[in-house]
Amino acid sequence: MPRDARRAAQARADQIRAFRRELRTLADEEAFRPSPEEEAALTAHHERVLASLACDFDIDRSEREGQLSRGMQIASLLGAAALVGAVAALVNQFWGRLGLSAQVTLLTFFPLAALAGVQFAAERERTRYVAGLFGLVALGTAWFAMATIARALNLPLSPLLFWPAAAFGIAVAVSYGFRLVFALSLAVSVVAMASVFFAGGGVPWPVLFNRLEPFTGAAFALLVLSPHVAPLGDGFDNTARHTALVLLLGASFMLANVSGLSLLAFAPSTAQIVYQVVFVPLSIALLWRALRTGDSRGATLTAVAFALFILVRYFDWFWDWIPAWAFFVVLAGMAFASIALLRRVRHRQETEAI
Repeated sequence: MPRDARRAAQARADQIRAFRRELRTLADEEAFRPSPEEEAALTAHHERVLASLACDFDIDRSEREGQLSRGMQIASLLGAAALVGAVAALVNQFWGRLGLSAQVTLLTFFPLAALAGVQFAAERERTRYVAGLFGLVALGTAWFAMATIARALNLPLSPLLFWPAAAFGIAVAVSYGFRLVFALSLAVSVVAMASVFFAGGGVPWPVLFNRLEPFTGAAFALLVLSPHVAPLGDGFDNTARHTALVLLLGASFMLANVSGLSLLAFAPSTAQIVYQVVFVPLSIALLWRALRTGDSRGATLTAVAFALFILVRYFDWFWDWIPAWAFFVVLAGMAFASIALLRRVRHRQETEAI
């Protein structure tokens, strides 16, 4: 069964629900009303389709079921975090009583046991919420094991450990279709790529969080490479693109608004101004690209980052220069201007679609 088959089945169920709502609206507006025979035939057909989809894929047949599914996703995330925390607490409690071989064996056991849980749950549930929980636990305990073993052997936490950690997470994500695990593993890959820049120069790799250009470059590289992830299926190219956007826009935002995070050979304030100038065309280009390709989530991420940038810049530039009442009036005017601009963009998209 293709990993994205359930998503296609859910889209069909959503389409049926939307059709039924529109049919009721048309009847209320007295624009169209099927005959009792036609309505009965449509209802029977849709019920058969929904029953078949629910049997094969366990799709959400109503809005309430969709809300419950989202609740289960959140519960899976919280449960995974709790289990990883439990493993860490258990290891810390008994760590001093164990020899090195027992310590390594114990730390290796947890991710392997979580992987067994992934396979066991994936074979028995179609929604894979429990399997996804175990996938996150496998990822978290694997990272915890690598860091703890390095500490036990008195080894520095090397960026070389990030590559197997990322590869492990990507392998689990691709095998079972876990997009959150895939996104987290890609983030680790970006950190690994950025750390190579400093490690090659003999600089401790944690400096990458204080000098963000290599991190920004690695995130941009992931953005460029994200379309090539499409053969993995299950929307992994979208996950890679959105992960890259979050990391790229987040690092660029920090460079533009926090002094002292740049490698540029300028004064910190000058480097900050440079990145403020760069952030605007970068955001506009990314937003234009997302709108042109129909990537609504990417457009939302970019628009939110750009709006936050404008808001921070506005406070920084004008708070001490104009009266408070005028400050907020201008801020409200900017909000109305943004609404008008977005309406115009949406109207243009609708016109092009027609």
